[in-house]
Amino acid sequence: MIFVVLSESFANWPLLDKYASLHIADQVKKIIAEDDTAYCRSFLPNGGSTVSAVTGVVTGLADANLYLTTMPESFSAPYPTAIAPQIERLGYETNFWYAGPATWERIEPFTLAQGFDHFYGRGDMPDDATGNVWGCDDEYLYQAVLAGVAPDKDSFNIVLNVSNHSPFNVDLESKGFDFRQVTDGLPETEKANSELLTQLGHFWYADRELGRFVEAVKNKYPDSLVVIVGDHAERYNIDKNPSIYERYGVPLIITGKGVEKDMFIPKSAGSHIDIAPTLLEMIAPQGFSYMSIGSSLTRTNTMGVNYAVWFTHDYYGEADIFPL
Repeated sequence: MIFVVLSESFANWPLLDKYASLHIADQVKKIIAEDDTAYCRSFLPNGGSTVSAVTGVVTGLADANLYLTTMPESFSAPYPTAIAPQIERLGYETNFWYAGPATWERIEPFTLAQGFDHFYGRGDMPDDATGNVWGCDDEYLYQAVLAGVAPDKDSFNIVLNVSNHSPFNVDLESKGFDFRQVTDGLPETEKANSELLTQLGHFWYADRELGRFVEAVKNKYPDSLVVIVGDHAERYNIDKNPSIYERYGVPLIITGKGVEKDMFIPKSAGSHIDIAPTLLEMIAPQGFSYMSIGSSLTRTNTMGVNYAVWFTHDYYGEADIFPL
């Protein structure tokens, strides 16, 4: 089984040592510390929105400020670089799981047209699931995935969650969020910022549920792989003038059977369009051919680029900046 968790607003900056006192990313950092986990610290989203992330991961195409979910070509046939048909050639059933409505950005017909066998949305989640206008809370989405994945066949699953998004109405107190612990880790200028505290609490909730989901997957499917990647960052930062690295970066984490900590090449960097080739290089037999614009972090990729910025392991900057 392969699970790609495309996690709403799951930025990389809370994983940095300088923010460890907030304790809002402890579960994912625990996963990163395990021997069967590889972590790329220099990774970019396909763009600045969830739909950009979905189109980048699903089609393998870089964002060019075109809404692929509205273009007729996207519904006539999968793009040659689309991930689902290529994974299917390896014998995997392909499923797309979304916590929200199937009508959002035409996500159901789009993913099915791009080769996924099945789509599951808010209507397939538990009837009593809490949530917001975007969809059900993460814990109920993960419950549905674990209950709905067929145990007798190999499957590839993209899981798109929504809880870490405004209006930020998860009942944090009932979930056990320690407001005082996070307040203690904030700069003095932000300790009374209740809006920021609520936002950080939702990152904590997303982190906690990710940790629980990964543990459950590994227990239920010991041979599985789990990919964790943020859909974008840019929602909020502690630093009011964040660096490009802290403002835009998302983590790429792969954990599970056969993964080694040094699996990615030294100084690896990438973006959403590099997920498909990275996975295919990991799981496909020798001689398997595939189509990709991106390249694998296990072989060659040392730069991530989108229409706004670029990352390498050591440097970052703005894209499309030309002298006058």
